[in-house]
Amino acid sequence: MKKAIACLLAASLLVSALPGCAPAGEEPPVVTPSVPAESEPSAGSEPSAGSEPSASKEPWDYSGHDDPGEARYVTKLVGLDALGDGKAHLALQMGASVWDREFTGMVKEEVWGYDLRAMDAREADLSVVEDWNEVSFSTDTRWPDPLPEGFSPKEILEFNKNPGLSIRDLHQQGFTGKGVAVAIVDQGLYTGHEEYAQNLKTYELIHCSDPDAQMHGPAVSSIAVGKTVGVAPEADLYYIGSTFGHWTGNGFVFDAAIVADCILRVCEMNEHLPPEGKIRVISISRGYHKEDSGYEEMQNAIRQADEQGILVLTTSTEAFYPFSLFGLSRGYFDDPDDRSSYGPSGWLRTDGDYSGPDIVGVPMGSRAYAACTGPQNYEIEHEGGLSWAVPWLAGFYALCCQARPDITPAEFIELIKDTVQAVQPSSGGRVNVIDPEAVIARLTG
Repeated sequence: MKKAIACLLAASLLVSALPGCAPAGEEPPVVTPSVPAESEPSAGSEPSAGSEPSASKEPWDYSGHDDPGEARYVTKLVGLDALGDGKAHLALQMGASVWDREFTGMVKEEVWGYDLRAMDAREADLSVVEDWNEVSFSTDTRWPDPLPEGFSPKEILEFNKNPGLSIRDLHQQGFTGKGVAVAIVDQGLYTGHEEYAQNLKTYELIHCSDPDAQMHGPAVSSIAVGKTVGVAPEADLYYIGSTFGHWTGNGFVFDAAIVADCILRVCEMNEHLPPEGKIRVISISRGYHKEDSGYEEMQNAIRQADEQGILVLTTSTEAFYPFSLFGLSRGYFDDPDDRSSYGPSGWLRTDGDYSGPDIVGVPMGSRAYAACTGPQNYEIEHEGGLSWAVPWLAGFYALCCQARPDITPAEFIELIKDTVQAVQPSSGGRVNVIDPEAVIARLTG
């Protein structure tokens, strides 16, 4: 079991390594913290009502960090006094990113298969594909005409917007996250996507080397609070863009102390929000370990958040809380509401036993999510990574906070562990699957 958990921790970075994120060694653009970012909307973005940027606070001092290029990072915060007025307060607005990828043939990667996202693949020979689950694609993928029989990209994207496990049934019962706030700390966000633009209440940068919209932020935001994709479609969203570390001559070096600063910033923001709109959960799709720089600062920040009743979810939940988050995959054509559809991802041992008492599995693979390339663009890929599991669980906690506002993180954790259902995937083994309906029934019964 320890080996299985170690595999999960190692896999926490897999999604961030996908195309569309800054690769190791890439030189980020230089941004000087002492010069405020432009307050005008970026080209291609559409301002939301009441989204005029608020006054910025003086940047936090990271000059002591061991990085000769510290001036390339930017910290830009909104004024806190206006929070809770129901309007959006964005330190800057980011338009869609251009992600024009060159098609170089049907090349199959061992884990991720054929990646055709944001690609002109009109010359692709799709006859080599034996399993459509091996094809990652997006709304702006351009396809050969005609498409093979049985393969409809539009239908696959629409079908897999479903967050799964009867979450939409809970929405029909009124559990949508309304009145609850979710915070996300991740890469630069495209602020204008239809999935979450109306949910977005703040957008800030803390030690961010690349504020431009990247693929990861829209994905996790839509999975948490997206209006058609998300688990909590009416929850408010408070977002912090961060680099989580430093670019050095040897590549990227993670610094958990920067993540800790982001957590503490959320705690500070929460003090200015009304009781009926507090941030109840922070979603951070990143793992951390005892060997990391800033580990103690990270633990202390999570402890302070916990004391304020804020659940902090990372891909290393077991580093602070008494449970391990497990990501579940399924096929593109499998029923997302049927727990028997789910099993371990292909980058794990698919016949292993993941049914220990502290393991909680949530949907991860075959999820359609918001793309950074346009307000109505989406992406999908089969395997997924724990990066997608974290915002799913954050969104579900928002539903639970709506169902019973006085629930604590500790009570939530014990409840999801107590109600998980162990299933036997077709690949063999056993895996724990979260039971959202049972959890809500306990909270409201």
